[in-house]
Amino acid sequence: MLNICPHRGAAICQGPVSGTTKQTDSREFVYERSGELVRCAWHGWEFDIRSGAFLVDPKIRARTFPVTVEDEKIFVHL
Repeated sequence: MLNICPHRGAAICQGPVSGTTKQTDSREFVYERSGELVRCAWHGWEFDIRSGAFLVDPKIRARTFPVTVEDEKIFVHL
C-alpha cells in the first residue's frame, strides 16, 4: 500500500493495524477482521490492507501494489 492516505495525505504507516466491529442486529459488539485494516492516524479513516478500499465508501481507495514472495524474498511490483 502506498504510504499516503487519499483523504489528506497523511502517512498511513503512522496509524494502527486493527480490525473493526461487525454490524449485528443485537446490542453486542463483535470484533472481526483483526489485522486486516489500517487506520489513518490523522482522521481515523480505515482501509482494507489488501484492496486499499475505504470501509465507509469502497470507491475511495488507498493505492495498493501487487506483491509476490519468492524464496523468502518479498517483491513489490510497481
